[in-house]
Amino acid sequence: MDELSLNNNETVLTNESATPGGFGESVPDIPVLQKEKAPFAADRQDSYFALFAFVLGFFFAHWVLFSWQGWGVTVFTLAFCGSVTWYLLKKGVHITKTGWFWLAVVVLIGLSFGLWTNNGLAPLHGLLLFGSALYWILSATGLLIMGKTSNFIVLDSYNALLVIPFGNFGCQYKSLALLGNNRLGRRRHLFSIVLGLFLSFIVLAMVFPLLMEADSGGFARIVNGILTGFRGLGEEFWEVLWHVILAVPIAAYMFGLVAGSAHKRGTDLFKKDSTAQMISAWRILPMITVYILLGLLCTLYIVFIGSQVPYFFSAFVGQRPEGWQVYSEYARSGFFELCSIAAINLIVLTVSNVMSQQPGRNSVALRILNSLLALVTLVLIATAFSKMALYIGAYGLSMRRLLPCVFMIFMAITCGGVIALQKWSFSITRLAVGTGIVMFCLLCLSNPDSLVARYNADRYLAGTLDNFDAEILYRSGPAGVDAALMVYEETDDKILQHELKEYLLAQQQRANQMAGQPRDTLERAQARNKITEYFD
Repeated sequence: MDELSLNNNETVLTNESATPGGFGESVPDIPVLQKEKAPFAADRQDSYFALFAFVLGFFFAHWVLFSWQGWGVTVFTLAFCGSVTWYLLKKGVHITKTGWFWLAVVVLIGLSFGLWTNNGLAPLHGLLLFGSALYWILSATGLLIMGKTSNFIVLDSYNALLVIPFGNFGCQYKSLALLGNNRLGRRRHLFSIVLGLFLSFIVLAMVFPLLMEADSGGFARIVNGILTGFRGLGEEFWEVLWHVILAVPIAAYMFGLVAGSAHKRGTDLFKKDSTAQMISAWRILPMITVYILLGLLCTLYIVFIGSQVPYFFSAFVGQRPEGWQVYSEYARSGFFELCSIAAINLIVLTVSNVMSQQPGRNSVALRILNSLLALVTLVLIATAFSKMALYIGAYGLSMRRLLPCVFMIFMAITCGGVIALQKWSFSITRLAVGTGIVMFCLLCLSNPDSLVARYNADRYLAGTLDNFDAEILYRSGPAGVDAALMVYEETDDKILQHELKEYLLAQQQRANQMAGQPRDTLERAQARNKITEYFD
């Protein structure tokens, strides 16, 4: 649903040999792969960045990999973005406007880790940061297949995740060798010795357990005697040592991605022209097939909605339809099914327009069917949203209720874009990706766990919410401290006060344990101080 789909004629493919006339026509062989890669020509900038990559790799393993929480993630993100930007500029890379946009996305998401805990967004929070960072490297170096976000975003992501970093996995060590060759002979030998010892240690760490298993007893006694002296070093020493070992492949991966992108080495697995031709060759569905598919779907949805008007639209006026006595049962009934249908409809629109033999821009009937299906999908989304609003009105807010609402807003904007695309030409993929990533950034920075807790507290104290669910506070972590203190002070419910005090003391204990650690956040520090001042 982009330059090559729905009515967008931003990119026109003129290679007629790549466009089959029907199901039985053969698809031409399209050369996509480049068989040989050019040697990696490292310079001093590569060497310095290769050395710093070890530092980044260590702190990624030490602060990020096993936690994905706290100011450690923020510091690492800023260090990574700053060092990569410096390296790219030193290499003479002209960072694109898209690259600067995605850099801002990565920085903002990274900052949110140090500000809020965002328990309700895990693990999506970390996955989006990681994915955005990979996509930033590709966009900054101008390696996106179409030069910008397009239909090929999945192929671009595959390039960034696997092809480029592993295709240049050994380049870091070539760069480090160059750094050693530029020094005096003594330093060069020292560097070689240290590198040899380090690599030997990694191999020995893998071999030793196998030798212990194969030993009859003598070797084990010797090793245990040696290890006895190391056990007094403590768990922290071994944890740091383990992270140092992990830093080696992590650093090689990061350097392979960044340096490989800067050098344009092994980056043309998917070439613009050949990949576009390949996608064009997928246009195999006869127009009558597409018309029948979309037409029947639209008819089915219209009949379905028309037959259940009272059921679907009661939520818009805040009422339960006849036969439904419990708000929660009515609100949840069919909600996730409606969301799933809406998502399926968007997929069907994408596939049918990409694979249709005739672009939508050239078919009035297809444009009408696209608009009708998108409009019906909007009705389904609005119905599901109204039911969830009714549910929230009766039982309060939670992250499990907030996130589906955000997702429905995203789908509604996308459906609106599909309708607009039938008249105007623009990239629906860029609209969807841009909308999604901006919404997620705003969600991360708005501290949604705190919003949930404050919403429920305000409604409970105002008398519009019968019960204040303390369990939601535990899922919110320290984000619920302000709301808990507010309700604790004003409620007369002794049972609720007891539950809130237990929650607050538990958060105080947790916050004290996290004090000064990379997993600590500004929010947790503030919660620690507020609880201590209130009870002490």
